[in-house]
Amino acid sequence: MNASATSNYIGEAMRATTALAPPSLADNPGLLAWNLFVMTAAMCLGLMMAGKQGRRIWKARSIDHPTDPVSVYRLIVFLAGCAIASRGAAEAVSLWSWSSGDVGTIERVAEAKRWLDPVSVGCGFLWMAIHVLAEPVIEHQLRKAPLPVDMWSRWPELRRAALVLVVSLLMAGAAVGLR
Repeated sequence: MNASATSNYIGEAMRATTALAPPSLADNPGLLAWNLFVMTAAMCLGLMMAGKQGRRIWKARSIDHPTDPVSVYRLIVFLAGCAIASRGAAEAVSLWSWSSGDVGTIERVAEAKRWLDPVSVGCGFLWMAIHVLAEPVIEHQLRKAPLPVDMWSRWPELRRAALVLVVSLLMAGAAVGLR
């Protein structure tokens, strides 16, 4: 009789835990962990990229003209970072909030996500539109005085991004594994 009570208690706990994940991810903890990892990392890396470009735009505001190729390039990368960060943030907060079990929090986060998603897509559309409009001029400018691109010497710059990926993966694995 005692074993039956224990198994009932465990069964109830398992059902409650499964209810704390979005329906499409409830039966697949690996997919939930993968989505938590990717969306959290996208938010962090997008914020890093948008912040870096935002600082560059602000520092060069008195030197660069808004239609200079470098200004257009910075704006394109800034908008891409904003689009990825806001979309990743909306989904990451949505996925992380399912663990709270608080219906009010889940509803507020879902509504915020619905408001933020069009902003993310808008940043993406604007980024693509500026790219399409400026591409011929930027390519022409780059061909005038081509400089060699030495990407290999910049590999150490990716250390922080790699650390963000590792931490995001560990957080997602722990969140799903400890459910």
